[in-house]
Amino acid sequence: MMEIASIMVAPGLLQRLRAGQLAGALDQISAYLLAEPAEAMHLTISELAERTGTSAGTVTRFCHHLGLPGFAGLKVALAEEVGRAAPSRWNTDIGRAIQPSDDLDQVLKVIVAANTRAICDTADQLDLAEIDRVARALTDARNIYLFGVGTSAISADELRIRLQRIGFSCWLCPDVHNALISIALADERDIVFGISHSGQITETIDLLQAAAARGVRTVAVTNDQASTLAAAAELVLTTARTGTAHADALADRHSQLLVLDVLYTRVAQLNHDRTVAALEITAAMIDPRRIPRPARRRTPPS
Repeated sequence: MMEIASIMVAPGLLQRLRAGQLAGALDQISAYLLAEPAEAMHLTISELAERTGTSAGTVTRFCHHLGLPGFAGLKVALAEEVGRAAPSRWNTDIGRAIQPSDDLDQVLKVIVAANTRAICDTADQLDLAEIDRVARALTDARNIYLFGVGTSAISADELRIRLQRIGFSCWLCPDVHNALISIALADERDIVFGISHSGQITETIDLLQAAAARGVRTVAVTNDQASTLAAAAELVLTTARTGTAHADALADRHSQLLVLDVLYTRVAQLNHDRTVAALEITAAMIDPRRIPRPARRRTPPS
């Protein structure tokens, strides 16, 4: 079974180590982590064992003592603790918990841990009443215009595909110019949906502000309730804030998709008969495009 780092990393790891009373080999590991946390988070379990004069098994026992199920969890916790004044693009876009020398097994563990934590934290803080309000606004809208930049555009397109499939007039604006043209012809019967993890992307902010000025209803999906985008929107759905150990593109999009999945499902619930009819009609159109699965070859008897 693959070892997955703890979803909820215990806060204040280094503070706990300073206050802790460990003995023997565990204290040796603790002393090294306190002295060199930035270096330690880049080591493999074997390298950490070598630096501390212990063994891989002892390092694993140390992780369990801290309430972490394994070494990947320790690396994530260390990375959360270590701040850098000017992070490199690697640290920003890939993550401090992953290094070029890490093997794929380690990469997989860190990414699964980061993604799982981002999803669980988002679920814990998601405002379901606001989800319901947005779903009802979408139900009443004449046209739905979606906009996002970078990976947020991918999330927006995912929602577009789903809403169109169940019969909603929903459009993804490919750039801010096209989006502004759409908004120029929109009114209070329409809704504009802006998605941005940071909530500080100029194009997305400009779009929602322009829509609001025309009386068009606006929705923002962001991880920052205090962001400029959130301030420009009538309705706001927030994802959980993530730490510095993993990158925006590697984990935060999963939080966006969770929010949009819940929203889509609520829209479908509110429009059950319409949804069922639309799914049947669209399935009849696209199912013939599916190539039948080839028959399995029978293995000749030996």
